[in-house]
Amino acid sequence: MESSKRDRVRGRLLALMPKGGVCAEIGVWEGNFSERILAETEPAELHLIDPWLYQPEFGNTGFGRKKNEHLMEEKYLSVVEKFRSDARVKIHRAMSEAALETLPDGTLDWVYIDGNHNEPFINQDLEICLRKVKPDGIIAGDDFNWQSDNLGAPVKRAVEAVVTLLGPRAELQVMANQYIIRLKRG
Repeated sequence: MESSKRDRVRGRLLALMPKGGVCAEIGVWEGNFSERILAETEPAELHLIDPWLYQPEFGNTGFGRKKNEHLMEEKYLSVVEKFRSDARVKIHRAMSEAALETLPDGTLDWVYIDGNHNEPFINQDLEICLRKVKPDGIIAGDDFNWQSDNLGAPVKRAVEAVVTLLGPRAELQVMANQYIIRLKRG
């Protein structure tokens, strides 16, 4: 099967993530990228975070499109089934803020953010991840250049604000639409 440019770039991103770590994926949808995370980074623990909730107020997202209104439970159950025999996988059916708050600060080696790209949600995810990820960990994510009607590029704005705030304690790498923030706070 021919892989898309997005798949290839995500593969390059995963190759840069530490192996055997504790990590989280925010925005799981059907768990396809979760499978790649498991196969390519061999984490000790993977937290899958997604509310699998139809939110029509976000019509600019997959989870806000009318066509997906009745598919959320099906997607959730499919992910549960897909990973039920893998003890490394912890599934959190909750909004990212609530799920992340259940994890102790400074325990994640890395996180991949692909949840709600709208403001203030992307900003909140980044802010909370700064606490949950180890001082020398990685915050990565998807849709760096995502554009929303009249909103510009909220992911890019939020990521660049975090990097600016941290100054020399962070390094940003962008690969197509993927971003990696390497923290240097230790």
